[in-house]
Amino acid sequence: MMIMSTSVGPHRSCRSLLLGLVVLVQLSATHRIMMNQRTQSHRRITMQTPAIIRETQKHQDVASKKMQVMLGMCQEDREIELKNIPKTFPLANTIPNPTPEEIAENTITDMVDVMTKVKEKEGNRDPVMNNLMEKMKEMTATMEVNTGIGTHRPGETAQDFEERIKELLSISGIEALLPLDCGRNPRSPMDPLDAELLPWVAALGSSEDGRFHYRCTGALITNQHILTDADCAASANINIVQLNVTKALPEPFAVENYVVGRRIHPSIRGPTDFLNGSNIGLLELAMPVFFNDYIQPICLPGVFDTPDPLALGEGTIVGFNSIIDTPQGRLASLNILRNSRVLGSSICFTAIRLVNERFPDQESTLYTLLTEDHICADRIFESVGKSILLQEDSTTNRVKLVGVGGIANALRSNPIAYTLVQKHRFWVELVLKKFMDNTSERRT
Repeated sequence: MMIMSTSVGPHRSCRSLLLGLVVLVQLSATHRIMMNQRTQSHRRITMQTPAIIRETQKHQDVASKKMQVMLGMCQEDREIELKNIPKTFPLANTIPNPTPEEIAENTITDMVDVMTKVKEKEGNRDPVMNNLMEKMKEMTATMEVNTGIGTHRPGETAQDFEERIKELLSISGIEALLPLDCGRNPRSPMDPLDAELLPWVAALGSSEDGRFHYRCTGALITNQHILTDADCAASANINIVQLNVTKALPEPFAVENYVVGRRIHPSIRGPTDFLNGSNIGLLELAMPVFFNDYIQPICLPGVFDTPDPLALGEGTIVGFNSIIDTPQGRLASLNILRNSRVLGSSICFTAIRLVNERFPDQESTLYTLLTEDHICADRIFESVGKSILLQEDSTTNRVKLVGVGGIANALRSNPIAYTLVQKHRFWVELVLKKFMDNTSERRT
């Protein structure tokens, strides 16, 4: 797929077509989608007037606009322009229903793939990585193509196999670096997302003549790391972080920290890769953050959690809108979209295609980009721009970071497709392991 990148201004209109979810999907016992033409719209669909179209297109016709994918709403944010629509789509005719054994095998396969990409990008100089790879080879040596043997031993259950992988990760120092006490909101413990202050949210930007210049949204995952979009982590212009953000930026009572290190997912090799479900990156802070009632780390999904591509639930989107450049810096307002409808990748794929059939003159090409590494939210992209997707565990009242790196079609910017954090949890652990090792070496 050929692409090119352009920039979008901070003042573009938010009055785009309201897509609304028009699909009621029923799941059968075999986990297949039943689409008996039972569709409903949970939001009125309004067509754009010619005046609004002229304002938002900026001399581009509809055919051109539907080929553009938005990554953000700031002046610096790029739009990725698709040069053609692929003939095959990652999620076409794919309704996954894996067995526990297949889930376990896919997990270790993904781990090996991540380690291979990291080694290709960073070389063989890391003894931790080399040692872990050698141990992984022992587990993958028995894998046979097109057989039921897989990577587990004869008579070994999927749970046994999973425990063996966990033991391997523990020995290697992986899966033990993120805070166990995470996802709390001390000022609203029973309803952590229904509060003015969300203690995990970070505003990312630059310091220009002492003025804070907002660029991206992220989440605190350790006392020295922020998880965010890959294109944000890769930007050298992002060098400062504000925590304890309540309503608007610049936040007068914010706790500021500086960025001293950055990592992006090894699958990111060019602008196209921001769209493939790997739009995730890490920022390292100059000084450790002290946790209190106003600043807390967020939880991440586990390595062995299994995202459901057929899921239909709710989540909370956090981002910033009303972005205006002024002599005092870039102003932005915190925007929290609670009770947002969240769709698994397969349901999202189906919903977009059905809406395209009903409204061909407002066709979205987002479905052509969706992979199993995406999760969708039924909201308008312009209302939040770069944002994060959160969900609460109702049994523990802890909040986890579900999605980062949202993208949307420029012609019809609802829904937003986020990169699934769970799919990249192992990569996050690898980065934190290397950080801890390097920190220990500096201290000694």
